[in-house]
Amino acid sequence: MSTPSTSPIWWEDAKIHLRKVDPILSKIIDSVEEPPLQGLGDVVITMCNAVVGQQISAKAADAIWSRFIHFLGGEFDSSKVLESNEESLRGVGLSRMKIRTLKGICDSAKFLRRIEWDSKSQNEIQTIMTKIWGVGPWTAEMAMIFSLHLPDILPLGDIGVIRSIEALEGVGEMNDSEILERAEIWRPYRTCAVWYLWRQHDDEPVLY
Repeated sequence: MSTPSTSPIWWEDAKIHLRKVDPILSKIIDSVEEPPLQGLGDVVITMCNAVVGQQISAKAADAIWSRFIHFLGGEFDSSKVLESNEESLRGVGLSRMKIRTLKGICDSAKFLRRIEWDSKSQNEIQTIMTKIWGVGPWTAEMAMIFSLHLPDILPLGDIGVIRSIEALEGVGEMNDSEILERAEIWRPYRTCAVWYLWRQHDDEPVLY
């Protein structure tokens, strides 16, 4: 399957649905300028980009990713990642754990790119991706959102999403069950809802 690099075909339908079922989210959608969700396309690049962005600010992640790509010669090349030593990769700002994870993803690049993702369920996709050392549910979910463009992903491990949903409700900390209940009306387009929750806080669109 060729992974998309343009907007999802279901995007406008998702916005119509969300406006209809959630007046609060509808106001957020109306207040946020486009562009819509897009991605880097390639599932391996998306997974690596998500790993780089874990647990750091978006600004720091962008800076490290830019240095990383420059180090690789100006474009992503999984073979060059595998050939690079840890000291060199540490020099662009990557931790040892992230380097190990990136190398694991790149070592599986051919396998990941051969998979017919359209034939897999969300759980199957997550299981495949998280078999790689260091790849957790959040990284897999970012790949499902930004590379595979699955329409109904709700990343419960994304603190930005959780805090935004809590803010919608005007309450303090919510547990996973409460988050899932609040997001139920967004089905089958929770990915679109998540995108707009991110967008209301970020000047630049999130891109993995």
